[in-house]
Amino acid sequence: MRVFLFFLASFVLPASAGCVGSTSGADVERSRRELELAAALHEENNIPAAIGHLREALELDPENAEAHLLLAMIHAQRGNTPVAETHAREGVDLLVAQERQGATLAEARNLLGNVLLQRGKHDEAATALLAAATDEMNTAPHLAWGTLGRVYLEQGRPAEAIEPLRNAVQVQPRFCVGHHFLGRALFELGRFEDAEHALVAALEADPSCADAPQLQNAWRLRGETRARLGRHADAVSDLERCAALGPDTQDGRACQRLLDTTHTPDAGEPAPTDAEPSAEEAP
Repeated sequence: MRVFLFFLASFVLPASAGCVGSTSGADVERSRRELELAAALHEENNIPAAIGHLREALELDPENAEAHLLLAMIHAQRGNTPVAETHAREGVDLLVAQERQGATLAEARNLLGNVLLQRGKHDEAATALLAAATDEMNTAPHLAWGTLGRVYLEQGRPAEAIEPLRNAVQVQPRFCVGHHFLGRALFELGRFEDAEHALVAALEADPSCADAPQLQNAWRLRGETRARLGRHADAVSDLERCAALGPDTQDGRACQRLLDTTHTPDAGEPAPTDAEPSAEEAP
């Protein structure tokens, strides 16, 4: 299952921002209040009500960029990526037109990049994500670097994924998903010792990572990596942990199949592995 890694910013429209056209100052202020209410309802997981208030915010002020962005996030989380893309593009375009600086524009481009990735528009996603990652005002550039690495992995370009993924984990050493995707890239390049090092970090960089269901593939991939390195007992241990995290997922079933066919190898004989890791989990 693919998981979005964009974080929910505090979408609060500054009083000085908003429509610079025909919308009255009173309507801009009312739109801002509708946005604040929608953001609170979203945090409470009252999504229908949040959407209603966001629509009202945009009726009052069609140039409320943050309202577009929060709608984009909500629709992306619901899997409605065509609508999410429309609102994300509009939000970014409005921020640029309004010459808005600061973290909001970087976060908006990160959101747009994630949506474009889900839509299979890899080149456009890479452009948006690179702009977000290199924005000096971005308070969490590791997220954009990590997703940019994922774009290259999905395009079958693991060598190009290495640099952005290394950037991601250098900026945030506890970014487990970044370490995971770095491990995937190295695995696909046949650099198994380096891949194992990255996958150890994926599962140990933060205490929350080891038992995170979205990192089940990291356990599988580390098991396959260790099998290729001839470390049979460690491989079996990782595959068992993978299966225990969810036996009915794609990775869980793959790990169980490997365990079912694993035997104590003769000297020099590696344990069996699948040919490719899955891509169920993502930034």
